[in-house]
Amino acid sequence: MAILITYPQAKIPLIWQQRLAAQLPVIYYPFRELIFCPLTGQAQMALRQADYVVLTSGYAAACLVAHYAELVRQATLVVLSAKIGQQVNGCGKAVLIAPQPQQQALIAYLAQIRRPQQRVIALVGNLTRLSGGVNWKLLPIYRNQWSTTAAAEAQTKLAGLSIQQALITSPSNFCRFWQVYRQPQLPHFVALGTTTAQVIRQQGLVVQVPPPQPQPQPHLLTAALTLLNQNLAENKPTFFDK
Repeated sequence: MAILITYPQAKIPLIWQQRLAAQLPVIYYPFRELIFCPLTGQAQMALRQADYVVLTSGYAAACLVAHYAELVRQATLVVLSAKIGQQVNGCGKAVLIAPQPQQQALIAYLAQIRRPQQRVIALVGNLTRLSGGVNWKLLPIYRNQWSTTAAAEAQTKLAGLSIQQALITSPSNFCRFWQVYRQPQLPHFVALGTTTAQVIRQQGLVVQVPPPQPQPQPHLLTAALTLLNQNLAENKPTFFDK
């Protein structure tokens, strides 16, 4: 038996790594390859003219800081979490943080503070599920990919392992896990957000979701890890018949 966390180990607080490892072996496997996608000249112009720039991903924030910070000096940045806010500190004329680390909370917050004619640019990945509104434009700044080689590597890594508990951090992570996991005994799933939970439930599976958390975002991760730990302590049953 093992625990699967689809998040980089370096992003999990050490105290939680120790708590979980004391109960079962833990596999940290993000199920993704993130690749920066340079913006076209037209996209860069749109970014320069934006009144608001939305960031829901730490990787998108890193791409902005590394390549296009000078284009957003006159824009207000609206970010999903305090952690992303720290990444872009010093960019733009202001940084605003969504009241909760959820995309719908960010969209609702921005709808309250902006005028309809003001232009919004969201820097996103190719697999984003973000949807905006009038005068919103989504610009893909990175690609979340999963090669045949990566899938084969994941299948080899998971071969022969029965996962008792799984913390799933994105819809694409779940889909890629579901593609390669071959054991008849299925884990009990904990999802980091409601969108991810919905994708899991579409497969007829049971999933837990931590309740909405105040900012900063580490509260949400801590709540998910707490659920995982509680399940282990209660010896939460796993599910069968994939």
